[in-house]
Amino acid sequence: MRISTVRFVFGGGRISRYAKAIAPEAEKLVRDKFGSLPAIHLVLNGDTSQLDHLVNTAEAKLLSGINPTQVNAVSRPDRHSRQAFGQTSIDRDGVLIVLQIPNMRSENDVRETLVHELVHAHQLGDRTARDLHLKYLRHVWGQQPMKPNTVSAYELLIHQREAEAYGAENLAAQL
Repeated sequence: MRISTVRFVFGGGRISRYAKAIAPEAEKLVRDKFGSLPAIHLVLNGDTSQLDHLVNTAEAKLLSGINPTQVNAVSRPDRHSRQAFGQTSIDRDGVLIVLQIPNMRSENDVRETLVHELVHAHQLGDRTARDLHLKYLRHVWGQQPMKPNTVSAYELLIHQREAEAYGAENLAAQL
């Protein structure tokens, strides 16, 4: 797991340091429970206005003909998550997880969010899931429309994955 920080004035403080410290243990916990994980880039973000930008930019780099600045200007309708604790998507090397450090108030927020987002990393980690998500991104960004029933089926899968990730948050008590 590669860990980096973005837009912190003084290194992110206590919550950021705690997230860095427990990330490897959280990764192992999720791997032991769910199975393999792809290469993960964990970004500890200090600017709540940057979450969408960071994830959108990573996704745009996967899609030919999409300029990240254009993507960020339009943004996806399911984004705009200034109050979110984190977000996970695929990137060029595997999976990108962005944690919104300023939104977190406690170490428990960090533990539960890390576990939650690492479960999403597992869900997006195999080749089939990655390919399907790329097709969905092409649809969302207007490159290649999917059939309505295919979109509905994928969005149902997204909701099921979300439920699985929320259900796994109780694992955070082991950290």
